[in-house]
Amino acid sequence: SAVIENIENKTIDAIRAQQLEISSLSQIVLQNRMALDLLLTSQGGVCTVINTSCCMYVDQSGRISTDLE
Repeated sequence: SAVIENIENKTIDAIRAQQLEISSLSQIVLQNRMALDLLLTSQGGVCTVINTSCCMYVDQSGRISTDLE
């Protein structure tokens, strides 16, 4: 029905908008991490300063976009 199709389209639009925001945020997180690591280089980097083993992962698989298509 037209009502269900309208709801589906609005839901897809909302999810795509969120995916764009997530992608932008992940870029900012990565840039901030790189800048912080650079600032703390003389002290051994972020992982040394916070005294833990650390690994950074930013998912850029695009799964949400792929699933919507």
